Parts: sequence; structure tokens; C-alpha cells
Amino acid sequence: MTAALVGALLGAGVWLLGRGLVRRPVPLLRAVSEYRGQRLRPDGDGAPSGWRGRAERRALHVVESLGFDLGTLAADLRIVGRTSAQHAFAKLSGALAASGALAVVGYGARLAGFAPPVWGILILVALGVLGGYAGADAALRKKAAERRDEFLLALSAYMDLVKILVAGGSHSDGALYQAAAVASGWAFDELKAAMDWSRVNGRPPAAGFQRLAAEIGVADVEELAATIRLTAEQGASPAEALACKAEMLSAVELANARMKADATTERMSIPTVVVAIAFVMFVGYPALSSLLEML
Repeated sequence: MTAALVGALLGAGVWLLGRGLVRRPVPLLRAVSEYRGQRLRPDGDGAPSGWRGRAERRALHVVESLGFDLGTLAADLRIVGRTSAQHAFAKLSGALAASGALAVVGYGARLAGFAPPVWGILILVALGVLGGYAGADAALRKKAAERRDEFLLALSAYMDLVKILVAGGSHSDGALYQAAAVASGWAFDELKAAMDWSRVNGRPPAAGFQRLAAEIGVADVEELAATIRLTAEQGASPAEALACKAEMLSAVELANARMKADATTERMSIPTVVVAIAFVMFVGYPALSSLLEML
């Protein structure tokens, strides 16, 4: 039984290694997009060179050869500022580290005299591979959710600035550009880049926001783009529309803050409930024990 399991795992490892080493053709559209992305990167911000860059590209090739598509995580990778190759390297590194740690624990248990079966150690290693591989995705999603929360806070402040500028007599498009230029931070840099893209390509600001929303996966930015586009098409007052959007974002942020505070309060009540249950069991156990002895 153990020999068969070891042979199966060894054969699976050899097969996976062979699939990772075999080169697969890259689709033309993806190759062109990656080439353009490298050409548009400023100096010093490109892909890492040396062994790290080669390892990340090889890791991406291995992950894709196994049939996993990292395109579903494009929005999360974009808002975190990580490439597909870097995430693939993190997934494989996590799988190797977790499996190696569990293998060391199992071997240490054998040295200590507990003598767990070999198949148990192999199961631990397999669980470590799966946990480390999937844990990278969970960490990415958590980081992306935190970045989106930060972006919503910045977007609310941005819309407040736009509302103030429009109330002061600025044109709606000019207010959108000026508000993105006066502040700093990664979120305002994204808004500024969206406005610069619209200006360079001769497109309205709504197009830049629409493009940004598609890249980072923030629905509020898409709603802002729709609001700006509708005001331009339907002839509504831009000042009133932007003011309503700013108030709505502020209300959403206040509701999210209250929801997080309520969730924190509920989590804080769990230890109190546990202590109360333990106290009741401690006080009532003697009476219950005496009652059971009488029966």
C-alpha cells in the first residue's frame, strides 16, 4: 500500500515536471499585450531581471501548463500591483514551503519516537502543497479587498473635492482633472492616470473612469463613469449630479464604517459569552452531579 502510494506520487511529480518543462505556444494577443506593456513601463519599473525574473516567468509557464488560468485574478493583481508571473512564483513558492515544513514536522515526529506512518506524512505533504498553492490566492484576494476599501475612501475624498470645485465655478471636466492632481497617494495616482489617459487619447473623462473600473474591479468607479456620461448625453446639470454622487459615496463609506464597527463589537462579545457559559457549567455541575447520583 505504501509502496504504491509512493510510486503514484513519484509518477505524478515526474509528469508535472515534464509538463512544466515542455514549452507551449503563447497566444498572439497575449504576446502583443505583454510586449506593449513592457514598452510602456518606465525605466526601473519593468519585470525583474536576473534569476528572479527567469524564475517568475518559468513559474508562470508551469502554472499555465497545469491548466490554471490566472486571468480570472487580473483585477486583483492590477489593484495590488503584482504581475501574473510574480503571483505564479508566489503560488509555487508557497506550495513548496508549506509541503517542506509539513514534511520536516512529520520527519521530526518520527525522530521523536511518535513514528507516524509514511502514508500519513505523504498526506501531510500533499495537504501542504494544496494549502500553500491556494493560500496565495486567498492572500491576494484579502490584499485586493483592503486596497479596494482604501480606494473607496480616496474616491469619496476625491468627489468631495470635485463638488467643492464645481460649487466654486469650475467646469465639471476641469474639476475632475484638478481634483485628481491636487492630492497624493496611490489611489489618486490611479485617478490621475485615468484622467491623463482620457486627455491624451482625446476621450471624455467618463472613458478614463470606465477603463479604470474595468482594470481594478471597483463598481463605484464604473457608476461614476456612468453618471458623468449620462449628464453629458441627457443634458443634466453636472454640478448636481457630481454633488449627489459625492454625497452617496460619503453615505456608503459611513455605512461601511458602521458595519465594520458592529462586526467588531459582535466579535468582542464572543469571549464574554464563552466565559458566561463556562461559569454556569462550573456552578451547575455539582448540583447536576448530585441529582444524577440520586437517580
